[in-house]
Amino acid sequence: MFQNILVPLDGSRFAEHALPLATRLARSARARLHLALAHQPVPALVGVGEMTAVPGDLNEELKAQEAGYLSETAERVLREGVDSVEYHEAEGLAGPELSEEAVRLHADLIVMATHGRGGMMRFWLGSVADYLVRHLTTPVLLVHPGRDEEQLDNPAIHGILVALDLSPDSEAILEPVTALALVTQAHVTLVHAVGGYDRPEAAALPFPLPREPGLLLEDQGEAQRRLDQLAARLRDRGLSVSARLVTGTGAAASLLETLQEYRYDLLALTTHGAGGVRRLLLGSVADKVIRRATKPVLVMRPPAPC
Repeated sequence: MFQNILVPLDGSRFAEHALPLATRLARSARARLHLALAHQPVPALVGVGEMTAVPGDLNEELKAQEAGYLSETAERVLREGVDSVEYHEAEGLAGPELSEEAVRLHADLIVMATHGRGGMMRFWLGSVADYLVRHLTTPVLLVHPGRDEEQLDNPAIHGILVALDLSPDSEAILEPVTALALVTQAHVTLVHAVGGYDRPEAAALPFPLPREPGLLLEDQGEAQRRLDQLAARLRDRGLSVSARLVTGTGAAASLLETLQEYRYDLLALTTHGAGGVRRLLLGSVADKVIRRATKPVLVMRPPAPC
């Protein structure tokens, strides 16, 4: 179960889109909710192309405003029925400061919007969310502001879609998924995308070709057996679980289509799996899914092997 849930904020309405879901989870898990903001002094323009730090008194005024914002937000969350709310203000670059705050607070879940102040849709590369996922093994639940207002206003989680490639790294997501499902009483669907196409090595054939039917059936059978084993293990822990295979030209497209078609409320996956490069693979399945999903995404960097 979750005990400490961290919500990074920056004073923007976009960042606050994470609050309804975080509040609901904290209330259900009876967890302590932590609101955190990293203060960053705003430089002042003093001449053409010249920048300088803001004067000390103005910087202190900004910090006081941010502290007041955190206090007011915490009071608002308490009125939503959360048992315990704390707020914290750090000073420095948001990514490193919030990462240290998560470790200090023993956060077992981070809930945050994919972008905030200054935002546009600049998430993923170089964003605070990306930094936290790259540097922590704490699961991060990402909310996409403005993409699905109904989901943001009514953040109930009834169905969780869990993407697996059947590697140990991809299965690391099952622990936070189990905690989330126990808190929300959500049904869990384990899904594996089996590629129905191979990309030939010959430069003359840059397009994918259908796989040989016998090999495809063999892969599907092995994948289904492994999914069934994992589903049985999760049922033993009190979860409602099903397993399914999807086939398509690409894993990311298949997962996104399944997420939307069957009206799951949340998608969960690790940042990498089979193939094992220990970093977020730009252009990978995880990156594509996170960029394009209209529902919340629970993402986690697997711990390094001992």
